[in-house]
Amino acid sequence: YETVLNVEGSEALRAAIEDCIRSLENARARAYRDEQTDQREAQMNIVVQRMVEARAAGVLFTAHPVNARRDQLVIDAVTGLGETLVSGRATPDHFLMARDGSVLARDLQGDEPILSDGELVRLTEGALRAEERYGAPLDMEWAIDQAGALRWLQARPITQLPADPNELDTKPNPEDVYTWCNIGEMMPGAVTPLTFSVTARGIDLGMQWAYRRMGAKVPQSEGLRYVGMYFGHLFLNLSNLSELASAVAGSSKSQMCIALCGRDIEELADPEPEPSWRRAFNGARYFSLLVSATKHRNDLDALLEGLHLPELGTARDLFCGIDENLPQVWRAYELHLLSSSSAGALSPILLGILAKGEAPTQEHHAEIADMLAGAKNVESADIAEGVERVIDRLLVHEGSETAFAAADPEAALAWLRSSEAGEASREFAHYLDRHGHRAVRELELRQKEWAVDPAPLVASLQSGLRARLELGARHRSAPRPQAAALDHPILRRLLPLAHAAIRTREHTKSALVAVTTAFKHAYRSLGSQMTEEGWLPDQDAVFFLTHQEIGELLAGRNQLAEIAVSRRRVIDYQMPLHFPEVFRDRPEPLGPTPIASGDGALVGKPVSRGKVTGRARVVENLEQAAALEAGEILIAPITDVGWTPYFSLIAGLATDVGSAVSHGAVVAREYGLPAVVNLRVATSCIQTGDLVMLDGDRGTLTRV
Repeated sequence: YETVLNVEGSEALRAAIEDCIRSLENARARAYRDEQTDQREAQMNIVVQRMVEARAAGVLFTAHPVNARRDQLVIDAVTGLGETLVSGRATPDHFLMARDGSVLARDLQGDEPILSDGELVRLTEGALRAEERYGAPLDMEWAIDQAGALRWLQARPITQLPADPNELDTKPNPEDVYTWCNIGEMMPGAVTPLTFSVTARGIDLGMQWAYRRMGAKVPQSEGLRYVGMYFGHLFLNLSNLSELASAVAGSSKSQMCIALCGRDIEELADPEPEPSWRRAFNGARYFSLLVSATKHRNDLDALLEGLHLPELGTARDLFCGIDENLPQVWRAYELHLLSSSSAGALSPILLGILAKGEAPTQEHHAEIADMLAGAKNVESADIAEGVERVIDRLLVHEGSETAFAAADPEAALAWLRSSEAGEASREFAHYLDRHGHRAVRELELRQKEWAVDPAPLVASLQSGLRARLELGARHRSAPRPQAAALDHPILRRLLPLAHAAIRTREHTKSALVAVTTAFKHAYRSLGSQMTEEGWLPDQDAVFFLTHQEIGELLAGRNQLAEIAVSRRRVIDYQMPLHFPEVFRDRPEPLGPTPIASGDGALVGKPVSRGKVTGRARVVENLEQAAALEAGEILIAPITDVGWTPYFSLIAGLATDVGSAVSHGAVVAREYGLPAVVNLRVATSCIQTGDLVMLDGDRGTLTRV
């Protein structure tokens, strides 16, 4: 609507009022009202204010208008009247403020700021009082007159503000130490509220139940103890996880940190140990659980076999069916943790024996990678082998294989599913039967699995086929001889156990994903039914409510549908955020700082030996992976099972996150690819096309 300034005299006042009334029907105002359904019949009221002779003026948002953070305020200031700012004719001084009045950042247009720190505090305090009174984040206009008095000119709700990106954050505790290690690989990026309430809760409850069985004193609690969430990202609470280290003989804080992060975490204090007799008793319990991995694996297989979720009925019927079966998800996480814990436990034990009790070197890490490379029949490796088998069948279709490689993924998929594709079609169908429940970010409930959305898989088939057409044959490095350290008698005995533990871990991870996929189907059906019944605007909105909130919406709390839509708008801001690897209290998103060795190389952990020099391909997400070309070195934030089909194409792997037993490491060893993980900032420091040398022996990545 129209604002008229510098009005003098009664005639000018009448004209200004008429201008304002006419603005009720201008195109801008009509478009705004069309978006605000409750204002389509709006009428005009006129506000007349005393003109302020402004020294400075501007706007203030009590929440960040871009990223929607409620803990930040934005102040823009210009000299003189604020009209030049609102009209875009002046570039303001820009201040990013915390709610306590401290300045987080400032961008000045001149040598001196327009506003003093004291004036910034006054603006912040006054705006927050107004926000508290009106009960919503505000877009405010203000002026400071020549005498220094602050005048508030206008306030209205911030339009189109998404949900608070910290709405579901864990309550911070200054004493708690958190990390994104391990869980950042398993659940990279931001998760949806539904995933937080189901998957993250499953991880946490699974840990609680497993730790109690191992002898740790885990307090009974309704809240999450081991998994925290900030800005939509999941983190592990190392302070609480160290409970097990204090309760079990043979376990230590250092071993736990190495298993999770690949290094000891100095910021985390050693926990107060339990009495020796209790540690010894719990150590025996822990050992019995480790040797019971096969039983836990079988129990998880039986759980999956017996899982039946409703597919038809009203929205309330479907929700009740899911709700009754949620304990099955949490039980599945417990069984996976119990059956796979030996993989995490044996790796630091092998490392300790190899290092003879000293601090392990990069060479020790590389030797462990060599030892673990001997594991055969690993589930995630078969995902890559299955892709190769489909490509083998595609190559039989002389002429068609070139067209398939060049087609758009949708057309390629249609052909692959046709009778014309013959054996390739049957092999692809068999692959989806075997691995169709898998996907990138596969524990995220919103993420569609390959059986439902095979487009990412088809893109990887096309990339692999193009490489085979260029190279003429499959490329797979010859297996390296076993490490000399196997002369050690204890290592010789433990290594088969470590290989078996890796196979079990990968098998139960696949079963856990299959359980999760069953709930994906159920929630998608629920979302569709809720849309049909008018509870939600679309199926996808169901993922932006917690499980409990879905029940509340079905009980009549109708405003939750709008909240779901608002939350969906903020996830694009949350998804790419980066955080310190280890932090206390509450993290602040950051821009990564390169971590380099003396020769300029990025340093991580070697997980598959070998050296390779080649062109880098930096891939932030799976969609970008379709651009991979044969012989490139893949540099990615993480590589979960969804990336596996590309491993036959690349010459080496470097990731910001990972460990010796992560999916990417397992498959890299299976393929004889040099691989380094925990580089932390490789995707930020290297660009696609850079010539780089990846050293899987030293654990380094260097731009050549």
